[in-house]
Amino acid sequence: MHRKTETPALSEPLSLRQRLIFALLTPLIAILALSSFFDYRLAQKTANQAHDQSLADTVFDLEGHIRRKNSSLPIDLTEEAEAMLRSSTPDMIYFAVINAAGVIVAGDADLPRQPLSKSEKIEFWDGKYRGKAVRIASHYLEAGAQVFQVLVMETTEKRKQASKRILAAMILPNLAVVLATLLAVVLGVRKGLLPLQKVEEDIAARSASDLHEIELAGTPAEIRPMLRRLNELFSLLRESVAIQQRFIADAAHQLRTPLAGLQTQLDLATVEGAFASNQQRHQLIDEATTRIGHLLTQLLAYARTETSSPGKVQFEPVALERLVENSASVFLDAALAKNIDLGFEILPAETSGLPWMIQEALSNLIDNAIRYTPTNGVITVRSGKFGKQAFIEVEDSGPGIPPEHLADVFKRFYRIPGSPGNGCGLGLAIVHEIAELHGAKVELSTPENGGLCVRLLFS
Repeated sequence: MHRKTETPALSEPLSLRQRLIFALLTPLIAILALSSFFDYRLAQKTANQAHDQSLADTVFDLEGHIRRKNSSLPIDLTEEAEAMLRSSTPDMIYFAVINAAGVIVAGDADLPRQPLSKSEKIEFWDGKYRGKAVRIASHYLEAGAQVFQVLVMETTEKRKQASKRILAAMILPNLAVVLATLLAVVLGVRKGLLPLQKVEEDIAARSASDLHEIELAGTPAEIRPMLRRLNELFSLLRESVAIQQRFIADAAHQLRTPLAGLQTQLDLATVEGAFASNQQRHQLIDEATTRIGHLLTQLLAYARTETSSPGKVQFEPVALERLVENSASVFLDAALAKNIDLGFEILPAETSGLPWMIQEALSNLIDNAIRYTPTNGVITVRSGKFGKQAFIEVEDSGPGIPPEHLADVFKRFYRIPGSPGNGCGLGLAIVHEIAELHGAKVELSTPENGGLCVRLLFS
């Protein structure tokens, strides 16, 4: 069992999705803002031109009245004519007719003036009158032998209201465009990055020993070179693991040969009476050779288990009750040697996995139970279903595991201080590796009468 070390939290850089969204939205929002500004200016200019044309029409109406008077002085307007001239709700209209001598011959006397221009076009400018912003129109008029300057002035309330309406009409649609574009960009980027997410999920779902190649079909062309390099790295790692496995297997087999020879010579020496005067020495040598043999077996099983992965093997239906039945004949002699009551409670249960590997896990559990259960103890091996989940478990009447050691017993070569027997601390580590490979859970509990119960619960 590998323990993950905690690393200090660091501020994470922006994800690829965030970078793409910012890269697309920043210029897009800038373009929309500039477009809105220029559209607003253009619309406002068009509206002001319409208002200026209306003000120019008022100038022409006043000039028409002057011509109808046949240039007689003074120029008097009827109340109806002046009311019609000044009507421009909600704005106020002021006017003045000034002769060549600068004398106001009609209209309001205190209007702001500019030097008389003889341009045929009406001139417009902005000003202030009685504390209010106004728009002023001026025109040079020749009526008979006389020359006049016609001034018409209008407050700007309608223009302000029109600007507000234009601004609202421009902002709301553009804001809707920005939001719709933002949504389209986010959805588009998310959809475009789905292949990357699938690759990330594939890699995240792997175990440390799963080195099968990443499937390149359907991946974007931009990341295929990187994925090819990863596949090359996986290939090199697989070769390295295979070399390591072959070395371990070869070394173990090479060690087994002299170990078997040693055991044979030990048996012959015993038969010949070499240890007749010191049986304790014979017992110690026998236990040492047995422990070495057990350690070699465990090392081979652990190495084979650790380098197996779901990507390299094909699971198949496994009848757990058959595995339990197979274990009965294997461990019966070892249990009888310690006068242990080895019982089996077998109920049908099926899961998906590797039969030889689940059998190895069960064998390790039973072997551990026999090693740590004292003489005249009881061991029960069960299979069945817990709800919808299949399980196998081994319960013994041994010393159990103290609570403070529960987190460490799945480590390789870990043994509880003061433990009896000659175990090597690999049994539960092998069980844990096999459980992880099969997506199973290892549960440790203490039965009512003491001891230990180890359950493999398959999903």
